[in-house]
Amino acid sequence: MPAVWTARLALPLMLVLAACQPQQARPLSESVSGDSVRGVVSITGTSFEKFIDLRRESGSIRLTSGKRDSSALSRIGGVEIVARGKPQGRTFAVESFSVVAVDGQPVVDGIIRNVLGALTLETPTAFLKLGNPPVALRSMEGARVWIGGPLATGPNRYGVIQPAGN
Repeated sequence: MPAVWTARLALPLMLVLAACQPQQARPLSESVSGDSVRGVVSITGTSFEKFIDLRRESGSIRLTSGKRDSSALSRIGGVEIVARGKPQGRTFAVESFSVVAVDGQPVVDGIIRNVLGALTLETPTAFLKLGNPPVALRSMEGARVWIGGPLATGPNRYGVIQPAGN
């Protein structure tokens, strides 16, 4: 095979191989300190090996967590959260998190409850009555969700963070 053909085949092959390498969080310009970080969840990797990163203005940081929180975090790629936990060098060990915004719009994170026939969202500090919830939420009692839009009147958009019973 002529050298020209070898070079033409080698370059695309090298590009494909480079693209298949596991993605690492970009190094931070500063180390993480404090007990909370805020940013947008980014999921990378494959079905066999997923990485959960938090994109921030200063760079990305790899999140580590227990199985339950890891499962919930893997469902909310592209969503803005506040993660609470402990910095561990260039990673952050998540102990808990709250969804705070989706597509730049504020949302409320909580568990769907039925209180005397009315759907409510249980947050760590209150029970918030949902005035005109999407019909699908009626079958999700016990699920952890984020809800956007005016809670008292709707219309609301929502996403499942953790299905009921998980």
